[in-house]
Amino acid sequence: MNRDIEAFPEKFFAWLLQSDRVNPAPGHEFDRSTASLSEKENSNLETPSEVTHSLELGDCDIDDWELEDLDLLESEVLNAALSSTITPEVLRQPPQKPGDIPVVRDRFQALLKRRLKKEIENNPPLFPWETEIGDYEPDRPAKIELDSGSATHLWTAQIQKFNLPVAIPPEVFTQLLDRCQAVVQSSKTEAAKLVRAVEVLFPGHSQMLNKFAQKVSAPADRKSLDTVDYRQEATKFPSSYETATLAEQMVLLLQAARQILGSLTLLVSSSQLAVERQWLSAVGVLTLEVQYQVHKQSIASVRIRGQFPCGGSLKFRGGQAVASTHRPDPGCLSVELFDLEPNHSYLLEVHFQQLGQKPLIFAVMVISS
Repeated sequence: MNRDIEAFPEKFFAWLLQSDRVNPAPGHEFDRSTASLSEKENSNLETPSEVTHSLELGDCDIDDWELEDLDLLESEVLNAALSSTITPEVLRQPPQKPGDIPVVRDRFQALLKRRLKKEIENNPPLFPWETEIGDYEPDRPAKIELDSGSATHLWTAQIQKFNLPVAIPPEVFTQLLDRCQAVVQSSKTEAAKLVRAVEVLFPGHSQMLNKFAQKVSAPADRKSLDTVDYRQEATKFPSSYETATLAEQMVLLLQAARQILGSLTLLVSSSQLAVERQWLSAVGVLTLEVQYQVHKQSIASVRIRGQFPCGGSLKFRGGQAVASTHRPDPGCLSVELFDLEPNHSYLLEVHFQQLGQKPLIFAVMVISS
């Protein structure tokens, strides 16, 4: 019915043309033989519906198609594709097989591809080892997560590297480390810095601390303090920090503070162009290498290279100049500053990408020859 309505304008115009041929204008004779011949020829022409029914389906088993596999939009497009192929030129040609109609074939393949794509999206295939669909995370280094205790004591694992007669509790070492970082850039003498680092733990005992600090930092005792094997003389020391007397705790923390300040101070000079330092953290070993370089025209620079066990950043401050860099995953970082003043302490800040932890502060100094 719809096709008859759509074809009505063409039929109507054909009828008008036919009327002009059948009804001659006034003054012209009417040739009945010609009219009868035209009517006969028109009667022999096949209508579009007849041509459509005359097309043999051949190999296309339309009866096997499931109507529910074609939605309304697909059926309308398919009908439009079929109707678009029925042109006057097609009517004048002998009947063709459906397989020879490229528009129908291409459209049918497109429908199959879209249906297959939809089925794959709704029911993705599984690997042989899978039982259900799961989301895969991208390949990237896993972020190191720390609990609250590890984050608080992120830098205190370095205490294992110090040569101390008695182990220091992590809570005490954390306070001592914070104080040492606060005074590491101070220009005061070593004994004065030791007192400032430890006095917060022994309020009201500054005079006694000064006496002990002079002994601990004395040049004559420095070598013996660094090389002595406390394990061979364990009976001469208290069994633990808690059981030690107040004086013993002072001496113990002064020794620990001296080793902390030594580890946090990086000294280079023209005679010692490079120095390396390792710091053990809760997530691995941090390695720092400081290089003193003299370029052309007597331009000197200090370059710092850091090997990080996890993502982190380096920040090197030299007067008004600041050099910083960072990375989200484990690896190497490097910063460099020029024209640093001799015998002046500069700040190096190391930060790990962990929540709830403080950076580790180093002091970098170029010693004049």
